[in-house]
Amino acid sequence: MGVNFGAICRCGFILRDEMCLEPVSLMFKKGRLRWFGHAKRKHDNDWVKHCITLVLKELDRRQKKTWLDCVKDDAESLGLSQKDAQYRNKWRRRIKGATG
Repeated sequence: MGVNFGAICRCGFILRDEMCLEPVSLMFKKGRLRWFGHAKRKHDNDWVKHCITLVLKELDRRQKKTWLDCVKDDAESLGLSQKDAQYRNKWRRRIKGATG
């Protein structure tokens, strides 16, 4: 057929750049941060807020990366502070404008 994997990858990057699409990893970061902001603004006795710090018992002994660890890394990589999550408009604006 004459098409190789390298040509397909280059074509994908070119299309993504021309169409101004975000990388998938950045879309995941933004989604996690939006959900974190939502949960952080909930009342202290709400079950959603308790899910932020939920740690499940592991069968094997190794340390797993928790969802909150991912959120902390995402916020740090985009230059966000967790305290800003209390201010919805500011939080959403900073997430939306992030280019990662």
